[in-house]
Amino acid sequence: MRITPLGGLGEIGRNMNVIEYNGHILLIDCGVLFPEEEQPGVDLILPDFSYIKDKLDQVDALVLTHGHEDHIGGVPYLLNLRPDIPLIGSKLTLAFVDAKCEEHHQHPTEVEVKGRDKLKVGPFNLEFVAVTHSIPDALAVSVRTPAGHIIDTGDMKIDPLPLDRRLTDLREFARLGETGVDLLMIDSTNAEVPGYVKPEISIAPALDKAFAEAQRKIIVASFSSHVHRVQQVVDAAHKHGRKVVFAGRSMVRNMGIASDLGYLHLPEDTVVDLKEAHKIPDDRIVYMCTGSQGEPMAALGRIAEGTHRDIHINEFDTVIMASSLIPGNEHGVYKVINKLIRLGARVVNRDNAAIHVSGHSDEGELLHFYNIVQPKCAMPIHGENRHLVANGLIAVKTGVDPQNVVLAEDGDVVDLYHGQAAVVGSVPCGYVYVDGDTVGQITDEELEQRRILGTEGFVSAFAVVDSEINEVVSGPKVYLNAMAEDESEFHAVEDQIVAQLEDAMASGTHDNVKLQQLMRRTLGGWISRKLHRRPVIVPVVADIATDVQESAK
Repeated sequence: MRITPLGGLGEIGRNMNVIEYNGHILLIDCGVLFPEEEQPGVDLILPDFSYIKDKLDQVDALVLTHGHEDHIGGVPYLLNLRPDIPLIGSKLTLAFVDAKCEEHHQHPTEVEVKGRDKLKVGPFNLEFVAVTHSIPDALAVSVRTPAGHIIDTGDMKIDPLPLDRRLTDLREFARLGETGVDLLMIDSTNAEVPGYVKPEISIAPALDKAFAEAQRKIIVASFSSHVHRVQQVVDAAHKHGRKVVFAGRSMVRNMGIASDLGYLHLPEDTVVDLKEAHKIPDDRIVYMCTGSQGEPMAALGRIAEGTHRDIHINEFDTVIMASSLIPGNEHGVYKVINKLIRLGARVVNRDNAAIHVSGHSDEGELLHFYNIVQPKCAMPIHGENRHLVANGLIAVKTGVDPQNVVLAEDGDVVDLYHGQAAVVGSVPCGYVYVDGDTVGQITDEELEQRRILGTEGFVSAFAVVDSEINEVVSGPKVYLNAMAEDESEFHAVEDQIVAQLEDAMASGTHDNVKLQQLMRRTLGGWISRKLHRRPVIVPVVADIATDVQESAK
């Protein structure tokens, strides 16, 4: 068997693994990564499909472990390449995927499964195992072929008291372990954290306290897929006599799906529409919204900016940030918190209340899990490099031979042969950027230009030349954008540009592109020396002699 991760190793997001055996391919997950500040204008980052693009006809199915964006967000983009790839997942996972695919006018083939279901797909014998996570209906998948047996846990933890009473099925994992597991691919996100994750229900007292102390309206921010967290907020609101309003497109959509399918239980007359919220007193309402990661365009981000059409912060309002901090989002989250506090809100978050528990196994749970499964080889997945290394060390503690711990990166090719797993090569695996309607057209060089534009400013210069007499007949005229300097300061370089252009034309250079390059170098050198800046420079040279010749033709 060959395993090639196309995302999720060395990063938190865009999880995707390619499993190959005897000319057949099984895909596990197809998620997205959300952009950071150094990727301006980018909407999403996809796995690099180039490795499988020429052999999509060999793909037997795509298994989806659960309904988080970093595991299902890339599905519509994969289906654009081959629409009939069968999707396999739990009821809630497929419902969330359906909602995404409808936006892309897609109607995929789907196979619904639950824990302990067995399914044969091509040469792959699949078994599904229930796991707890921060979303209902999460599944691990066992994959057997004549070449070996692997388990991909997806994201998981061992919650002993889940809200829906659906436990991580340790008995089934033990049974699979008894049959022999050649390679365990296991969630690494919290591998550095000692101990055990607290049960989801443990946050109920902190929620109850925050609700009891709230004087005016309450705004709770969480992931739009965290059904159990929303359930606890709804229960607390009902207990304290408050109505609940869902705000944010994904929150409204996902909670509607969860309620329709029976995963979210809403007491009668508890939920009201956002349009009706203004009729309810502030001390009797709770807004459940998106934006817990500091996203500027999510509901909480717009509330903090004062630009949300329907929800506004007043003094003594309470904002509850009921989620974890994804690595890399710290700056954006605290920026939103500071804006909320400046507006007079009381902010309850993980720094001052036990308002969140993770959906990923801590070190103690991983030790317990390795001891139950007892794999021959281990391959940490889903995490940054520090998480993967910590997970690998846990595997070694439980008896996995260090030679059998595979610390792979995105694009590494891992072969499982006679019970041994090792990296045998690599394939191209870059970032694929979604920017509006374009997919994969934005390059890292263009992102660099955007970063320069955002930090250094923009300069354009226009000159008219007559190449027949080798003179600059108009300009150069310099225009500035996003720069503190005045355009008049650039008069000092204009004579230098004229001299350079006229010398070049006198030497026989009449090509507009070369003249523009010369103007860019001259202007860029002057700006660097005098202003110590490196803006984007767009030079334009128009040659009236060429225009006259073209008109004559």
